[in-house]
Amino acid sequence: MADVLCREFESIWKLFSDELNDSKEYYFQKRTFNKYCPNNNCETNIDKINAGCLWLFNGFFGKFGTSNYGDRHTGVVVCIMIWLSYKLSLNTPDNIITLKDFYSNHIENNEEYTKHELNDEKYTSYKEMIDEIKDYMDINISHMSKFYELFKPLCNMNTANTKQNSSDFLQCANKFIDKYKELLNDDNNNDNNSYSKILSVFSKYYNYFGSNMFFNNTAKNLPPLPKEKTSKKGKVVDSKVTETSVSSSETDKSILVTTNSSSDITLSGSSLVNKLIPLLSILFAIAFFGGIAYKVNNKEFKYYFNYIYANVNKKIIHF
Repeated sequence: MADVLCREFESIWKLFSDELNDSKEYYFQKRTFNKYCPNNNCETNIDKINAGCLWLFNGFFGKFGTSNYGDRHTGVVVCIMIWLSYKLSLNTPDNIITLKDFYSNHIENNEEYTKHELNDEKYTSYKEMIDEIKDYMDINISHMSKFYELFKPLCNMNTANTKQNSSDFLQCANKFIDKYKELLNDDNNNDNNSYSKILSVFSKYYNYFGSNMFFNNTAKNLPPLPKEKTSKKGKVVDSKVTETSVSSSETDKSILVTTNSSSDITLSGSSLVNKLIPLLSILFAIAFFGGIAYKVNNKEFKYYFNYIYANVNKKIIHF
C-alpha cells in the first residue's frame, strides 16, 4: 500500500527539490518536467508546481487509471495535494490562502487537468479525481503543509522496510507517531472536518505497516496510534497562579481555570469553626480563673492566677 505510494514520491524528491534555490525559486530538472509546462517552458513558480503535480498524476494514473489502487486511489490524490500545499507554503502567492484557491485559479479550467484522457472506467480526467476530495481542500495552505511532515516519515518507514532495517524502521515510526499526536491535538482538528479526514488517510497507511511487518521472519508490532485528543497539561504562570487549559471534546474551546495560592484567602466554614473552638475555650478559662482569683484573699494564690491570666492573654493577642 505505502510502497506504491512512496515509490513515485521518492522519484520526485530527487527531481524536484523540497527547498528553494538561492534566488528563492523552485529548482527542478527541466528535461523531466518541461513537457508538463505551458509551451514546454515553466516561466513562473506556479508553472513549476503545476508541472510537478501533473507529473505525479501521470505517474500514478497515466497508464492504468485507478485500477491498480481500488478504493485507495483517494489517499494517493490526497497525498499529491499535500505535496502541492507544501510547495505553495515555501513561496505562497498573495491570492492563494487555501488549496481551494489554487484549485479555482490553476486547476479548474486548466486543460491539462480537464482534458487529459484517462484509461479508467470511473474518471475521464484528473480534475474529476481531484473533485472527489474537494471537501479536503478548505484548509489553510500553512496548515495543510503540516501533513507533509507526517508523510515524509511514512515513506522513510517504507524505505527502511525495503532494506529490512528494523532499527531505522522503528525510529521513523516513532517520528510518525509523535507528529501524528501533534496534529491530532491541533485546535484545527475537529470531528469529521478536513483535518480529521486527512489524519484518517495516514492512520490507514500506518496501520497497514503495523499489521504486515516482518524483519528476518520476525513480526514487528508497532504501538497503536491514539484515537482521541489528550487534555493539555496545566502551565505554571508564576508561583501563586496556575493556569490549566482543558480541551472540550464537544465545543473544542479552551477553559481557563485559575487557582490562587495566596495566604490571604478567606477561611472556609469548617476551618473557621476549628479556629473559634480553642478561642472560646481560652475565654472561658480566663473568666473562670478570674472569678476564683477575685474571691481568694491569699496573695500568693492571686499572684498565681494573675500569671496565668497574663500568659493566656498573650495567646489571644497572638491568635
